[in-house]
Amino acid sequence: MTISSRSHSITMHETQRCLVVPIQEELSQTAAVSIQQQILERVHASPLIGVVIDLAGVQIIDSALWTTFINTSRMIKVMGVPSVLTGLNPGAVASIIDLQLDCDEIETAMQLEDALTMLTRGCPDPSELAPAPEATPAEADPTTNTAIDASNDAQ
Repeated sequence: MTISSRSHSITMHETQRCLVVPIQEELSQTAAVSIQQQILERVHASPLIGVVIDLAGVQIIDSALWTTFINTSRMIKVMGVPSVLTGLNPGAVASIIDLQLDCDEIETAMQLEDALTMLTRGCPDPSELAPAPEATPAEADPTTNTAIDASNDAQ
């Protein structure tokens, strides 16, 4: 899915049942809010186990942009899906700390791979799940179960 906001184009993709949102350029506040809405729509529409917002392309983070990213993470969490911010460069981190911006409620990782590991830890790959055991003929026949239940009730 590609998001267009004037001169910005962001492509989201899914991997390991996680939505990855790589932001490879500076964003205006308007573009960030547009991306926020697209992420929320995608989370609502897809069975995801996590969202990674990769900020590797963002060199400068001001308080308004940071607040949008934090609120996006909170909104995703309220929808029942964890999220991780990744790719923060040293200058952006210094700005966040210097401006005393809220960092308490978010998960972060250095690299995209680290974020995916955090989100997929303990979540089995659907292809690795054992198939459901086949029912025996007695379990598969609802009339048999009814007869067994009725005989148990009679005793």
